Amino acid sequence: MATVWQAVPTRRPRPAYRLALAGLVLLEVSATVAYFAASSSAIGETRYLVYPFVWINVGIAGVLVTRTPAASSRHRLLVAALAVGYFLLLLWLPGNVGLGAGGTLDARIAWLAPGWGPLVAVGGPLRLYLVPFEVVGYLALTYLVYANALALGRSTLSGSIGLITCVGCTAPVLVPVLGILGGPTTGLASTAYAWSYDVGTILFVLTVWLLVRGANAVAADQAPAP
Repeated sequence: MATVWQAVPTRRPRPAYRLALAGLVLLEVSATVAYFAASSSAIGETRYLVYPFVWINVGIAGVLVTRTPAASSRHRLLVAALAVGYFLLLLWLPGNVGLGAGGTLDARIAWLAPGWGPLVAVGGPLRLYLVPFEVVGYLALTYLVYANALALGRSTLSGSIGLITCVGCTAPVLVPVLGILGGPTTGLASTAYAWSYDVGTILFVLTVWLLVRGANAVAADQAPAP
């Protein structure tokens, strides 16, 4: 099995992509230092400053090294429509998007630490709670699911897309949801909530890796023999 996995090629990032990723890391570090230098916020748990950048950088890197399988234009449009619905589902499951309590529209921006902010919160008929690193991570997962779903025929698309999304990609967003079930006063809920982003980040990285390998394996099979 290990030999099979190692034999699957990936699309290596171009030098320009590598330089851009290195510049992104430098920008993230600089923005974090500047934020705490200019604000009275305490650093707190260091790992919570790192996790947003893990989501952002791993998500972007995963998209860059993914080879999109060949498919007809009609099939691409169908899969793209499903991918849009999947992205909305990722936002809806943990409560980032939903129906509000009504009333007038109220939009605010919270200038939190880079990656966590600028957080956009909208209340009213529609509720939005958009954390930058989550949005970037969900977009990356959506693209990777799109790339994997392109390999599926129309006859198997409806059943297989559910398996891909439910088993793999929703795990990072379901873990934080589990942390609030039952209220923070229960021991199980408190433990789950305290470690939700730790476990969620690990699952996110694993999910990106699996989806990249899956899409690249299909693309390699479609490539003409030398």
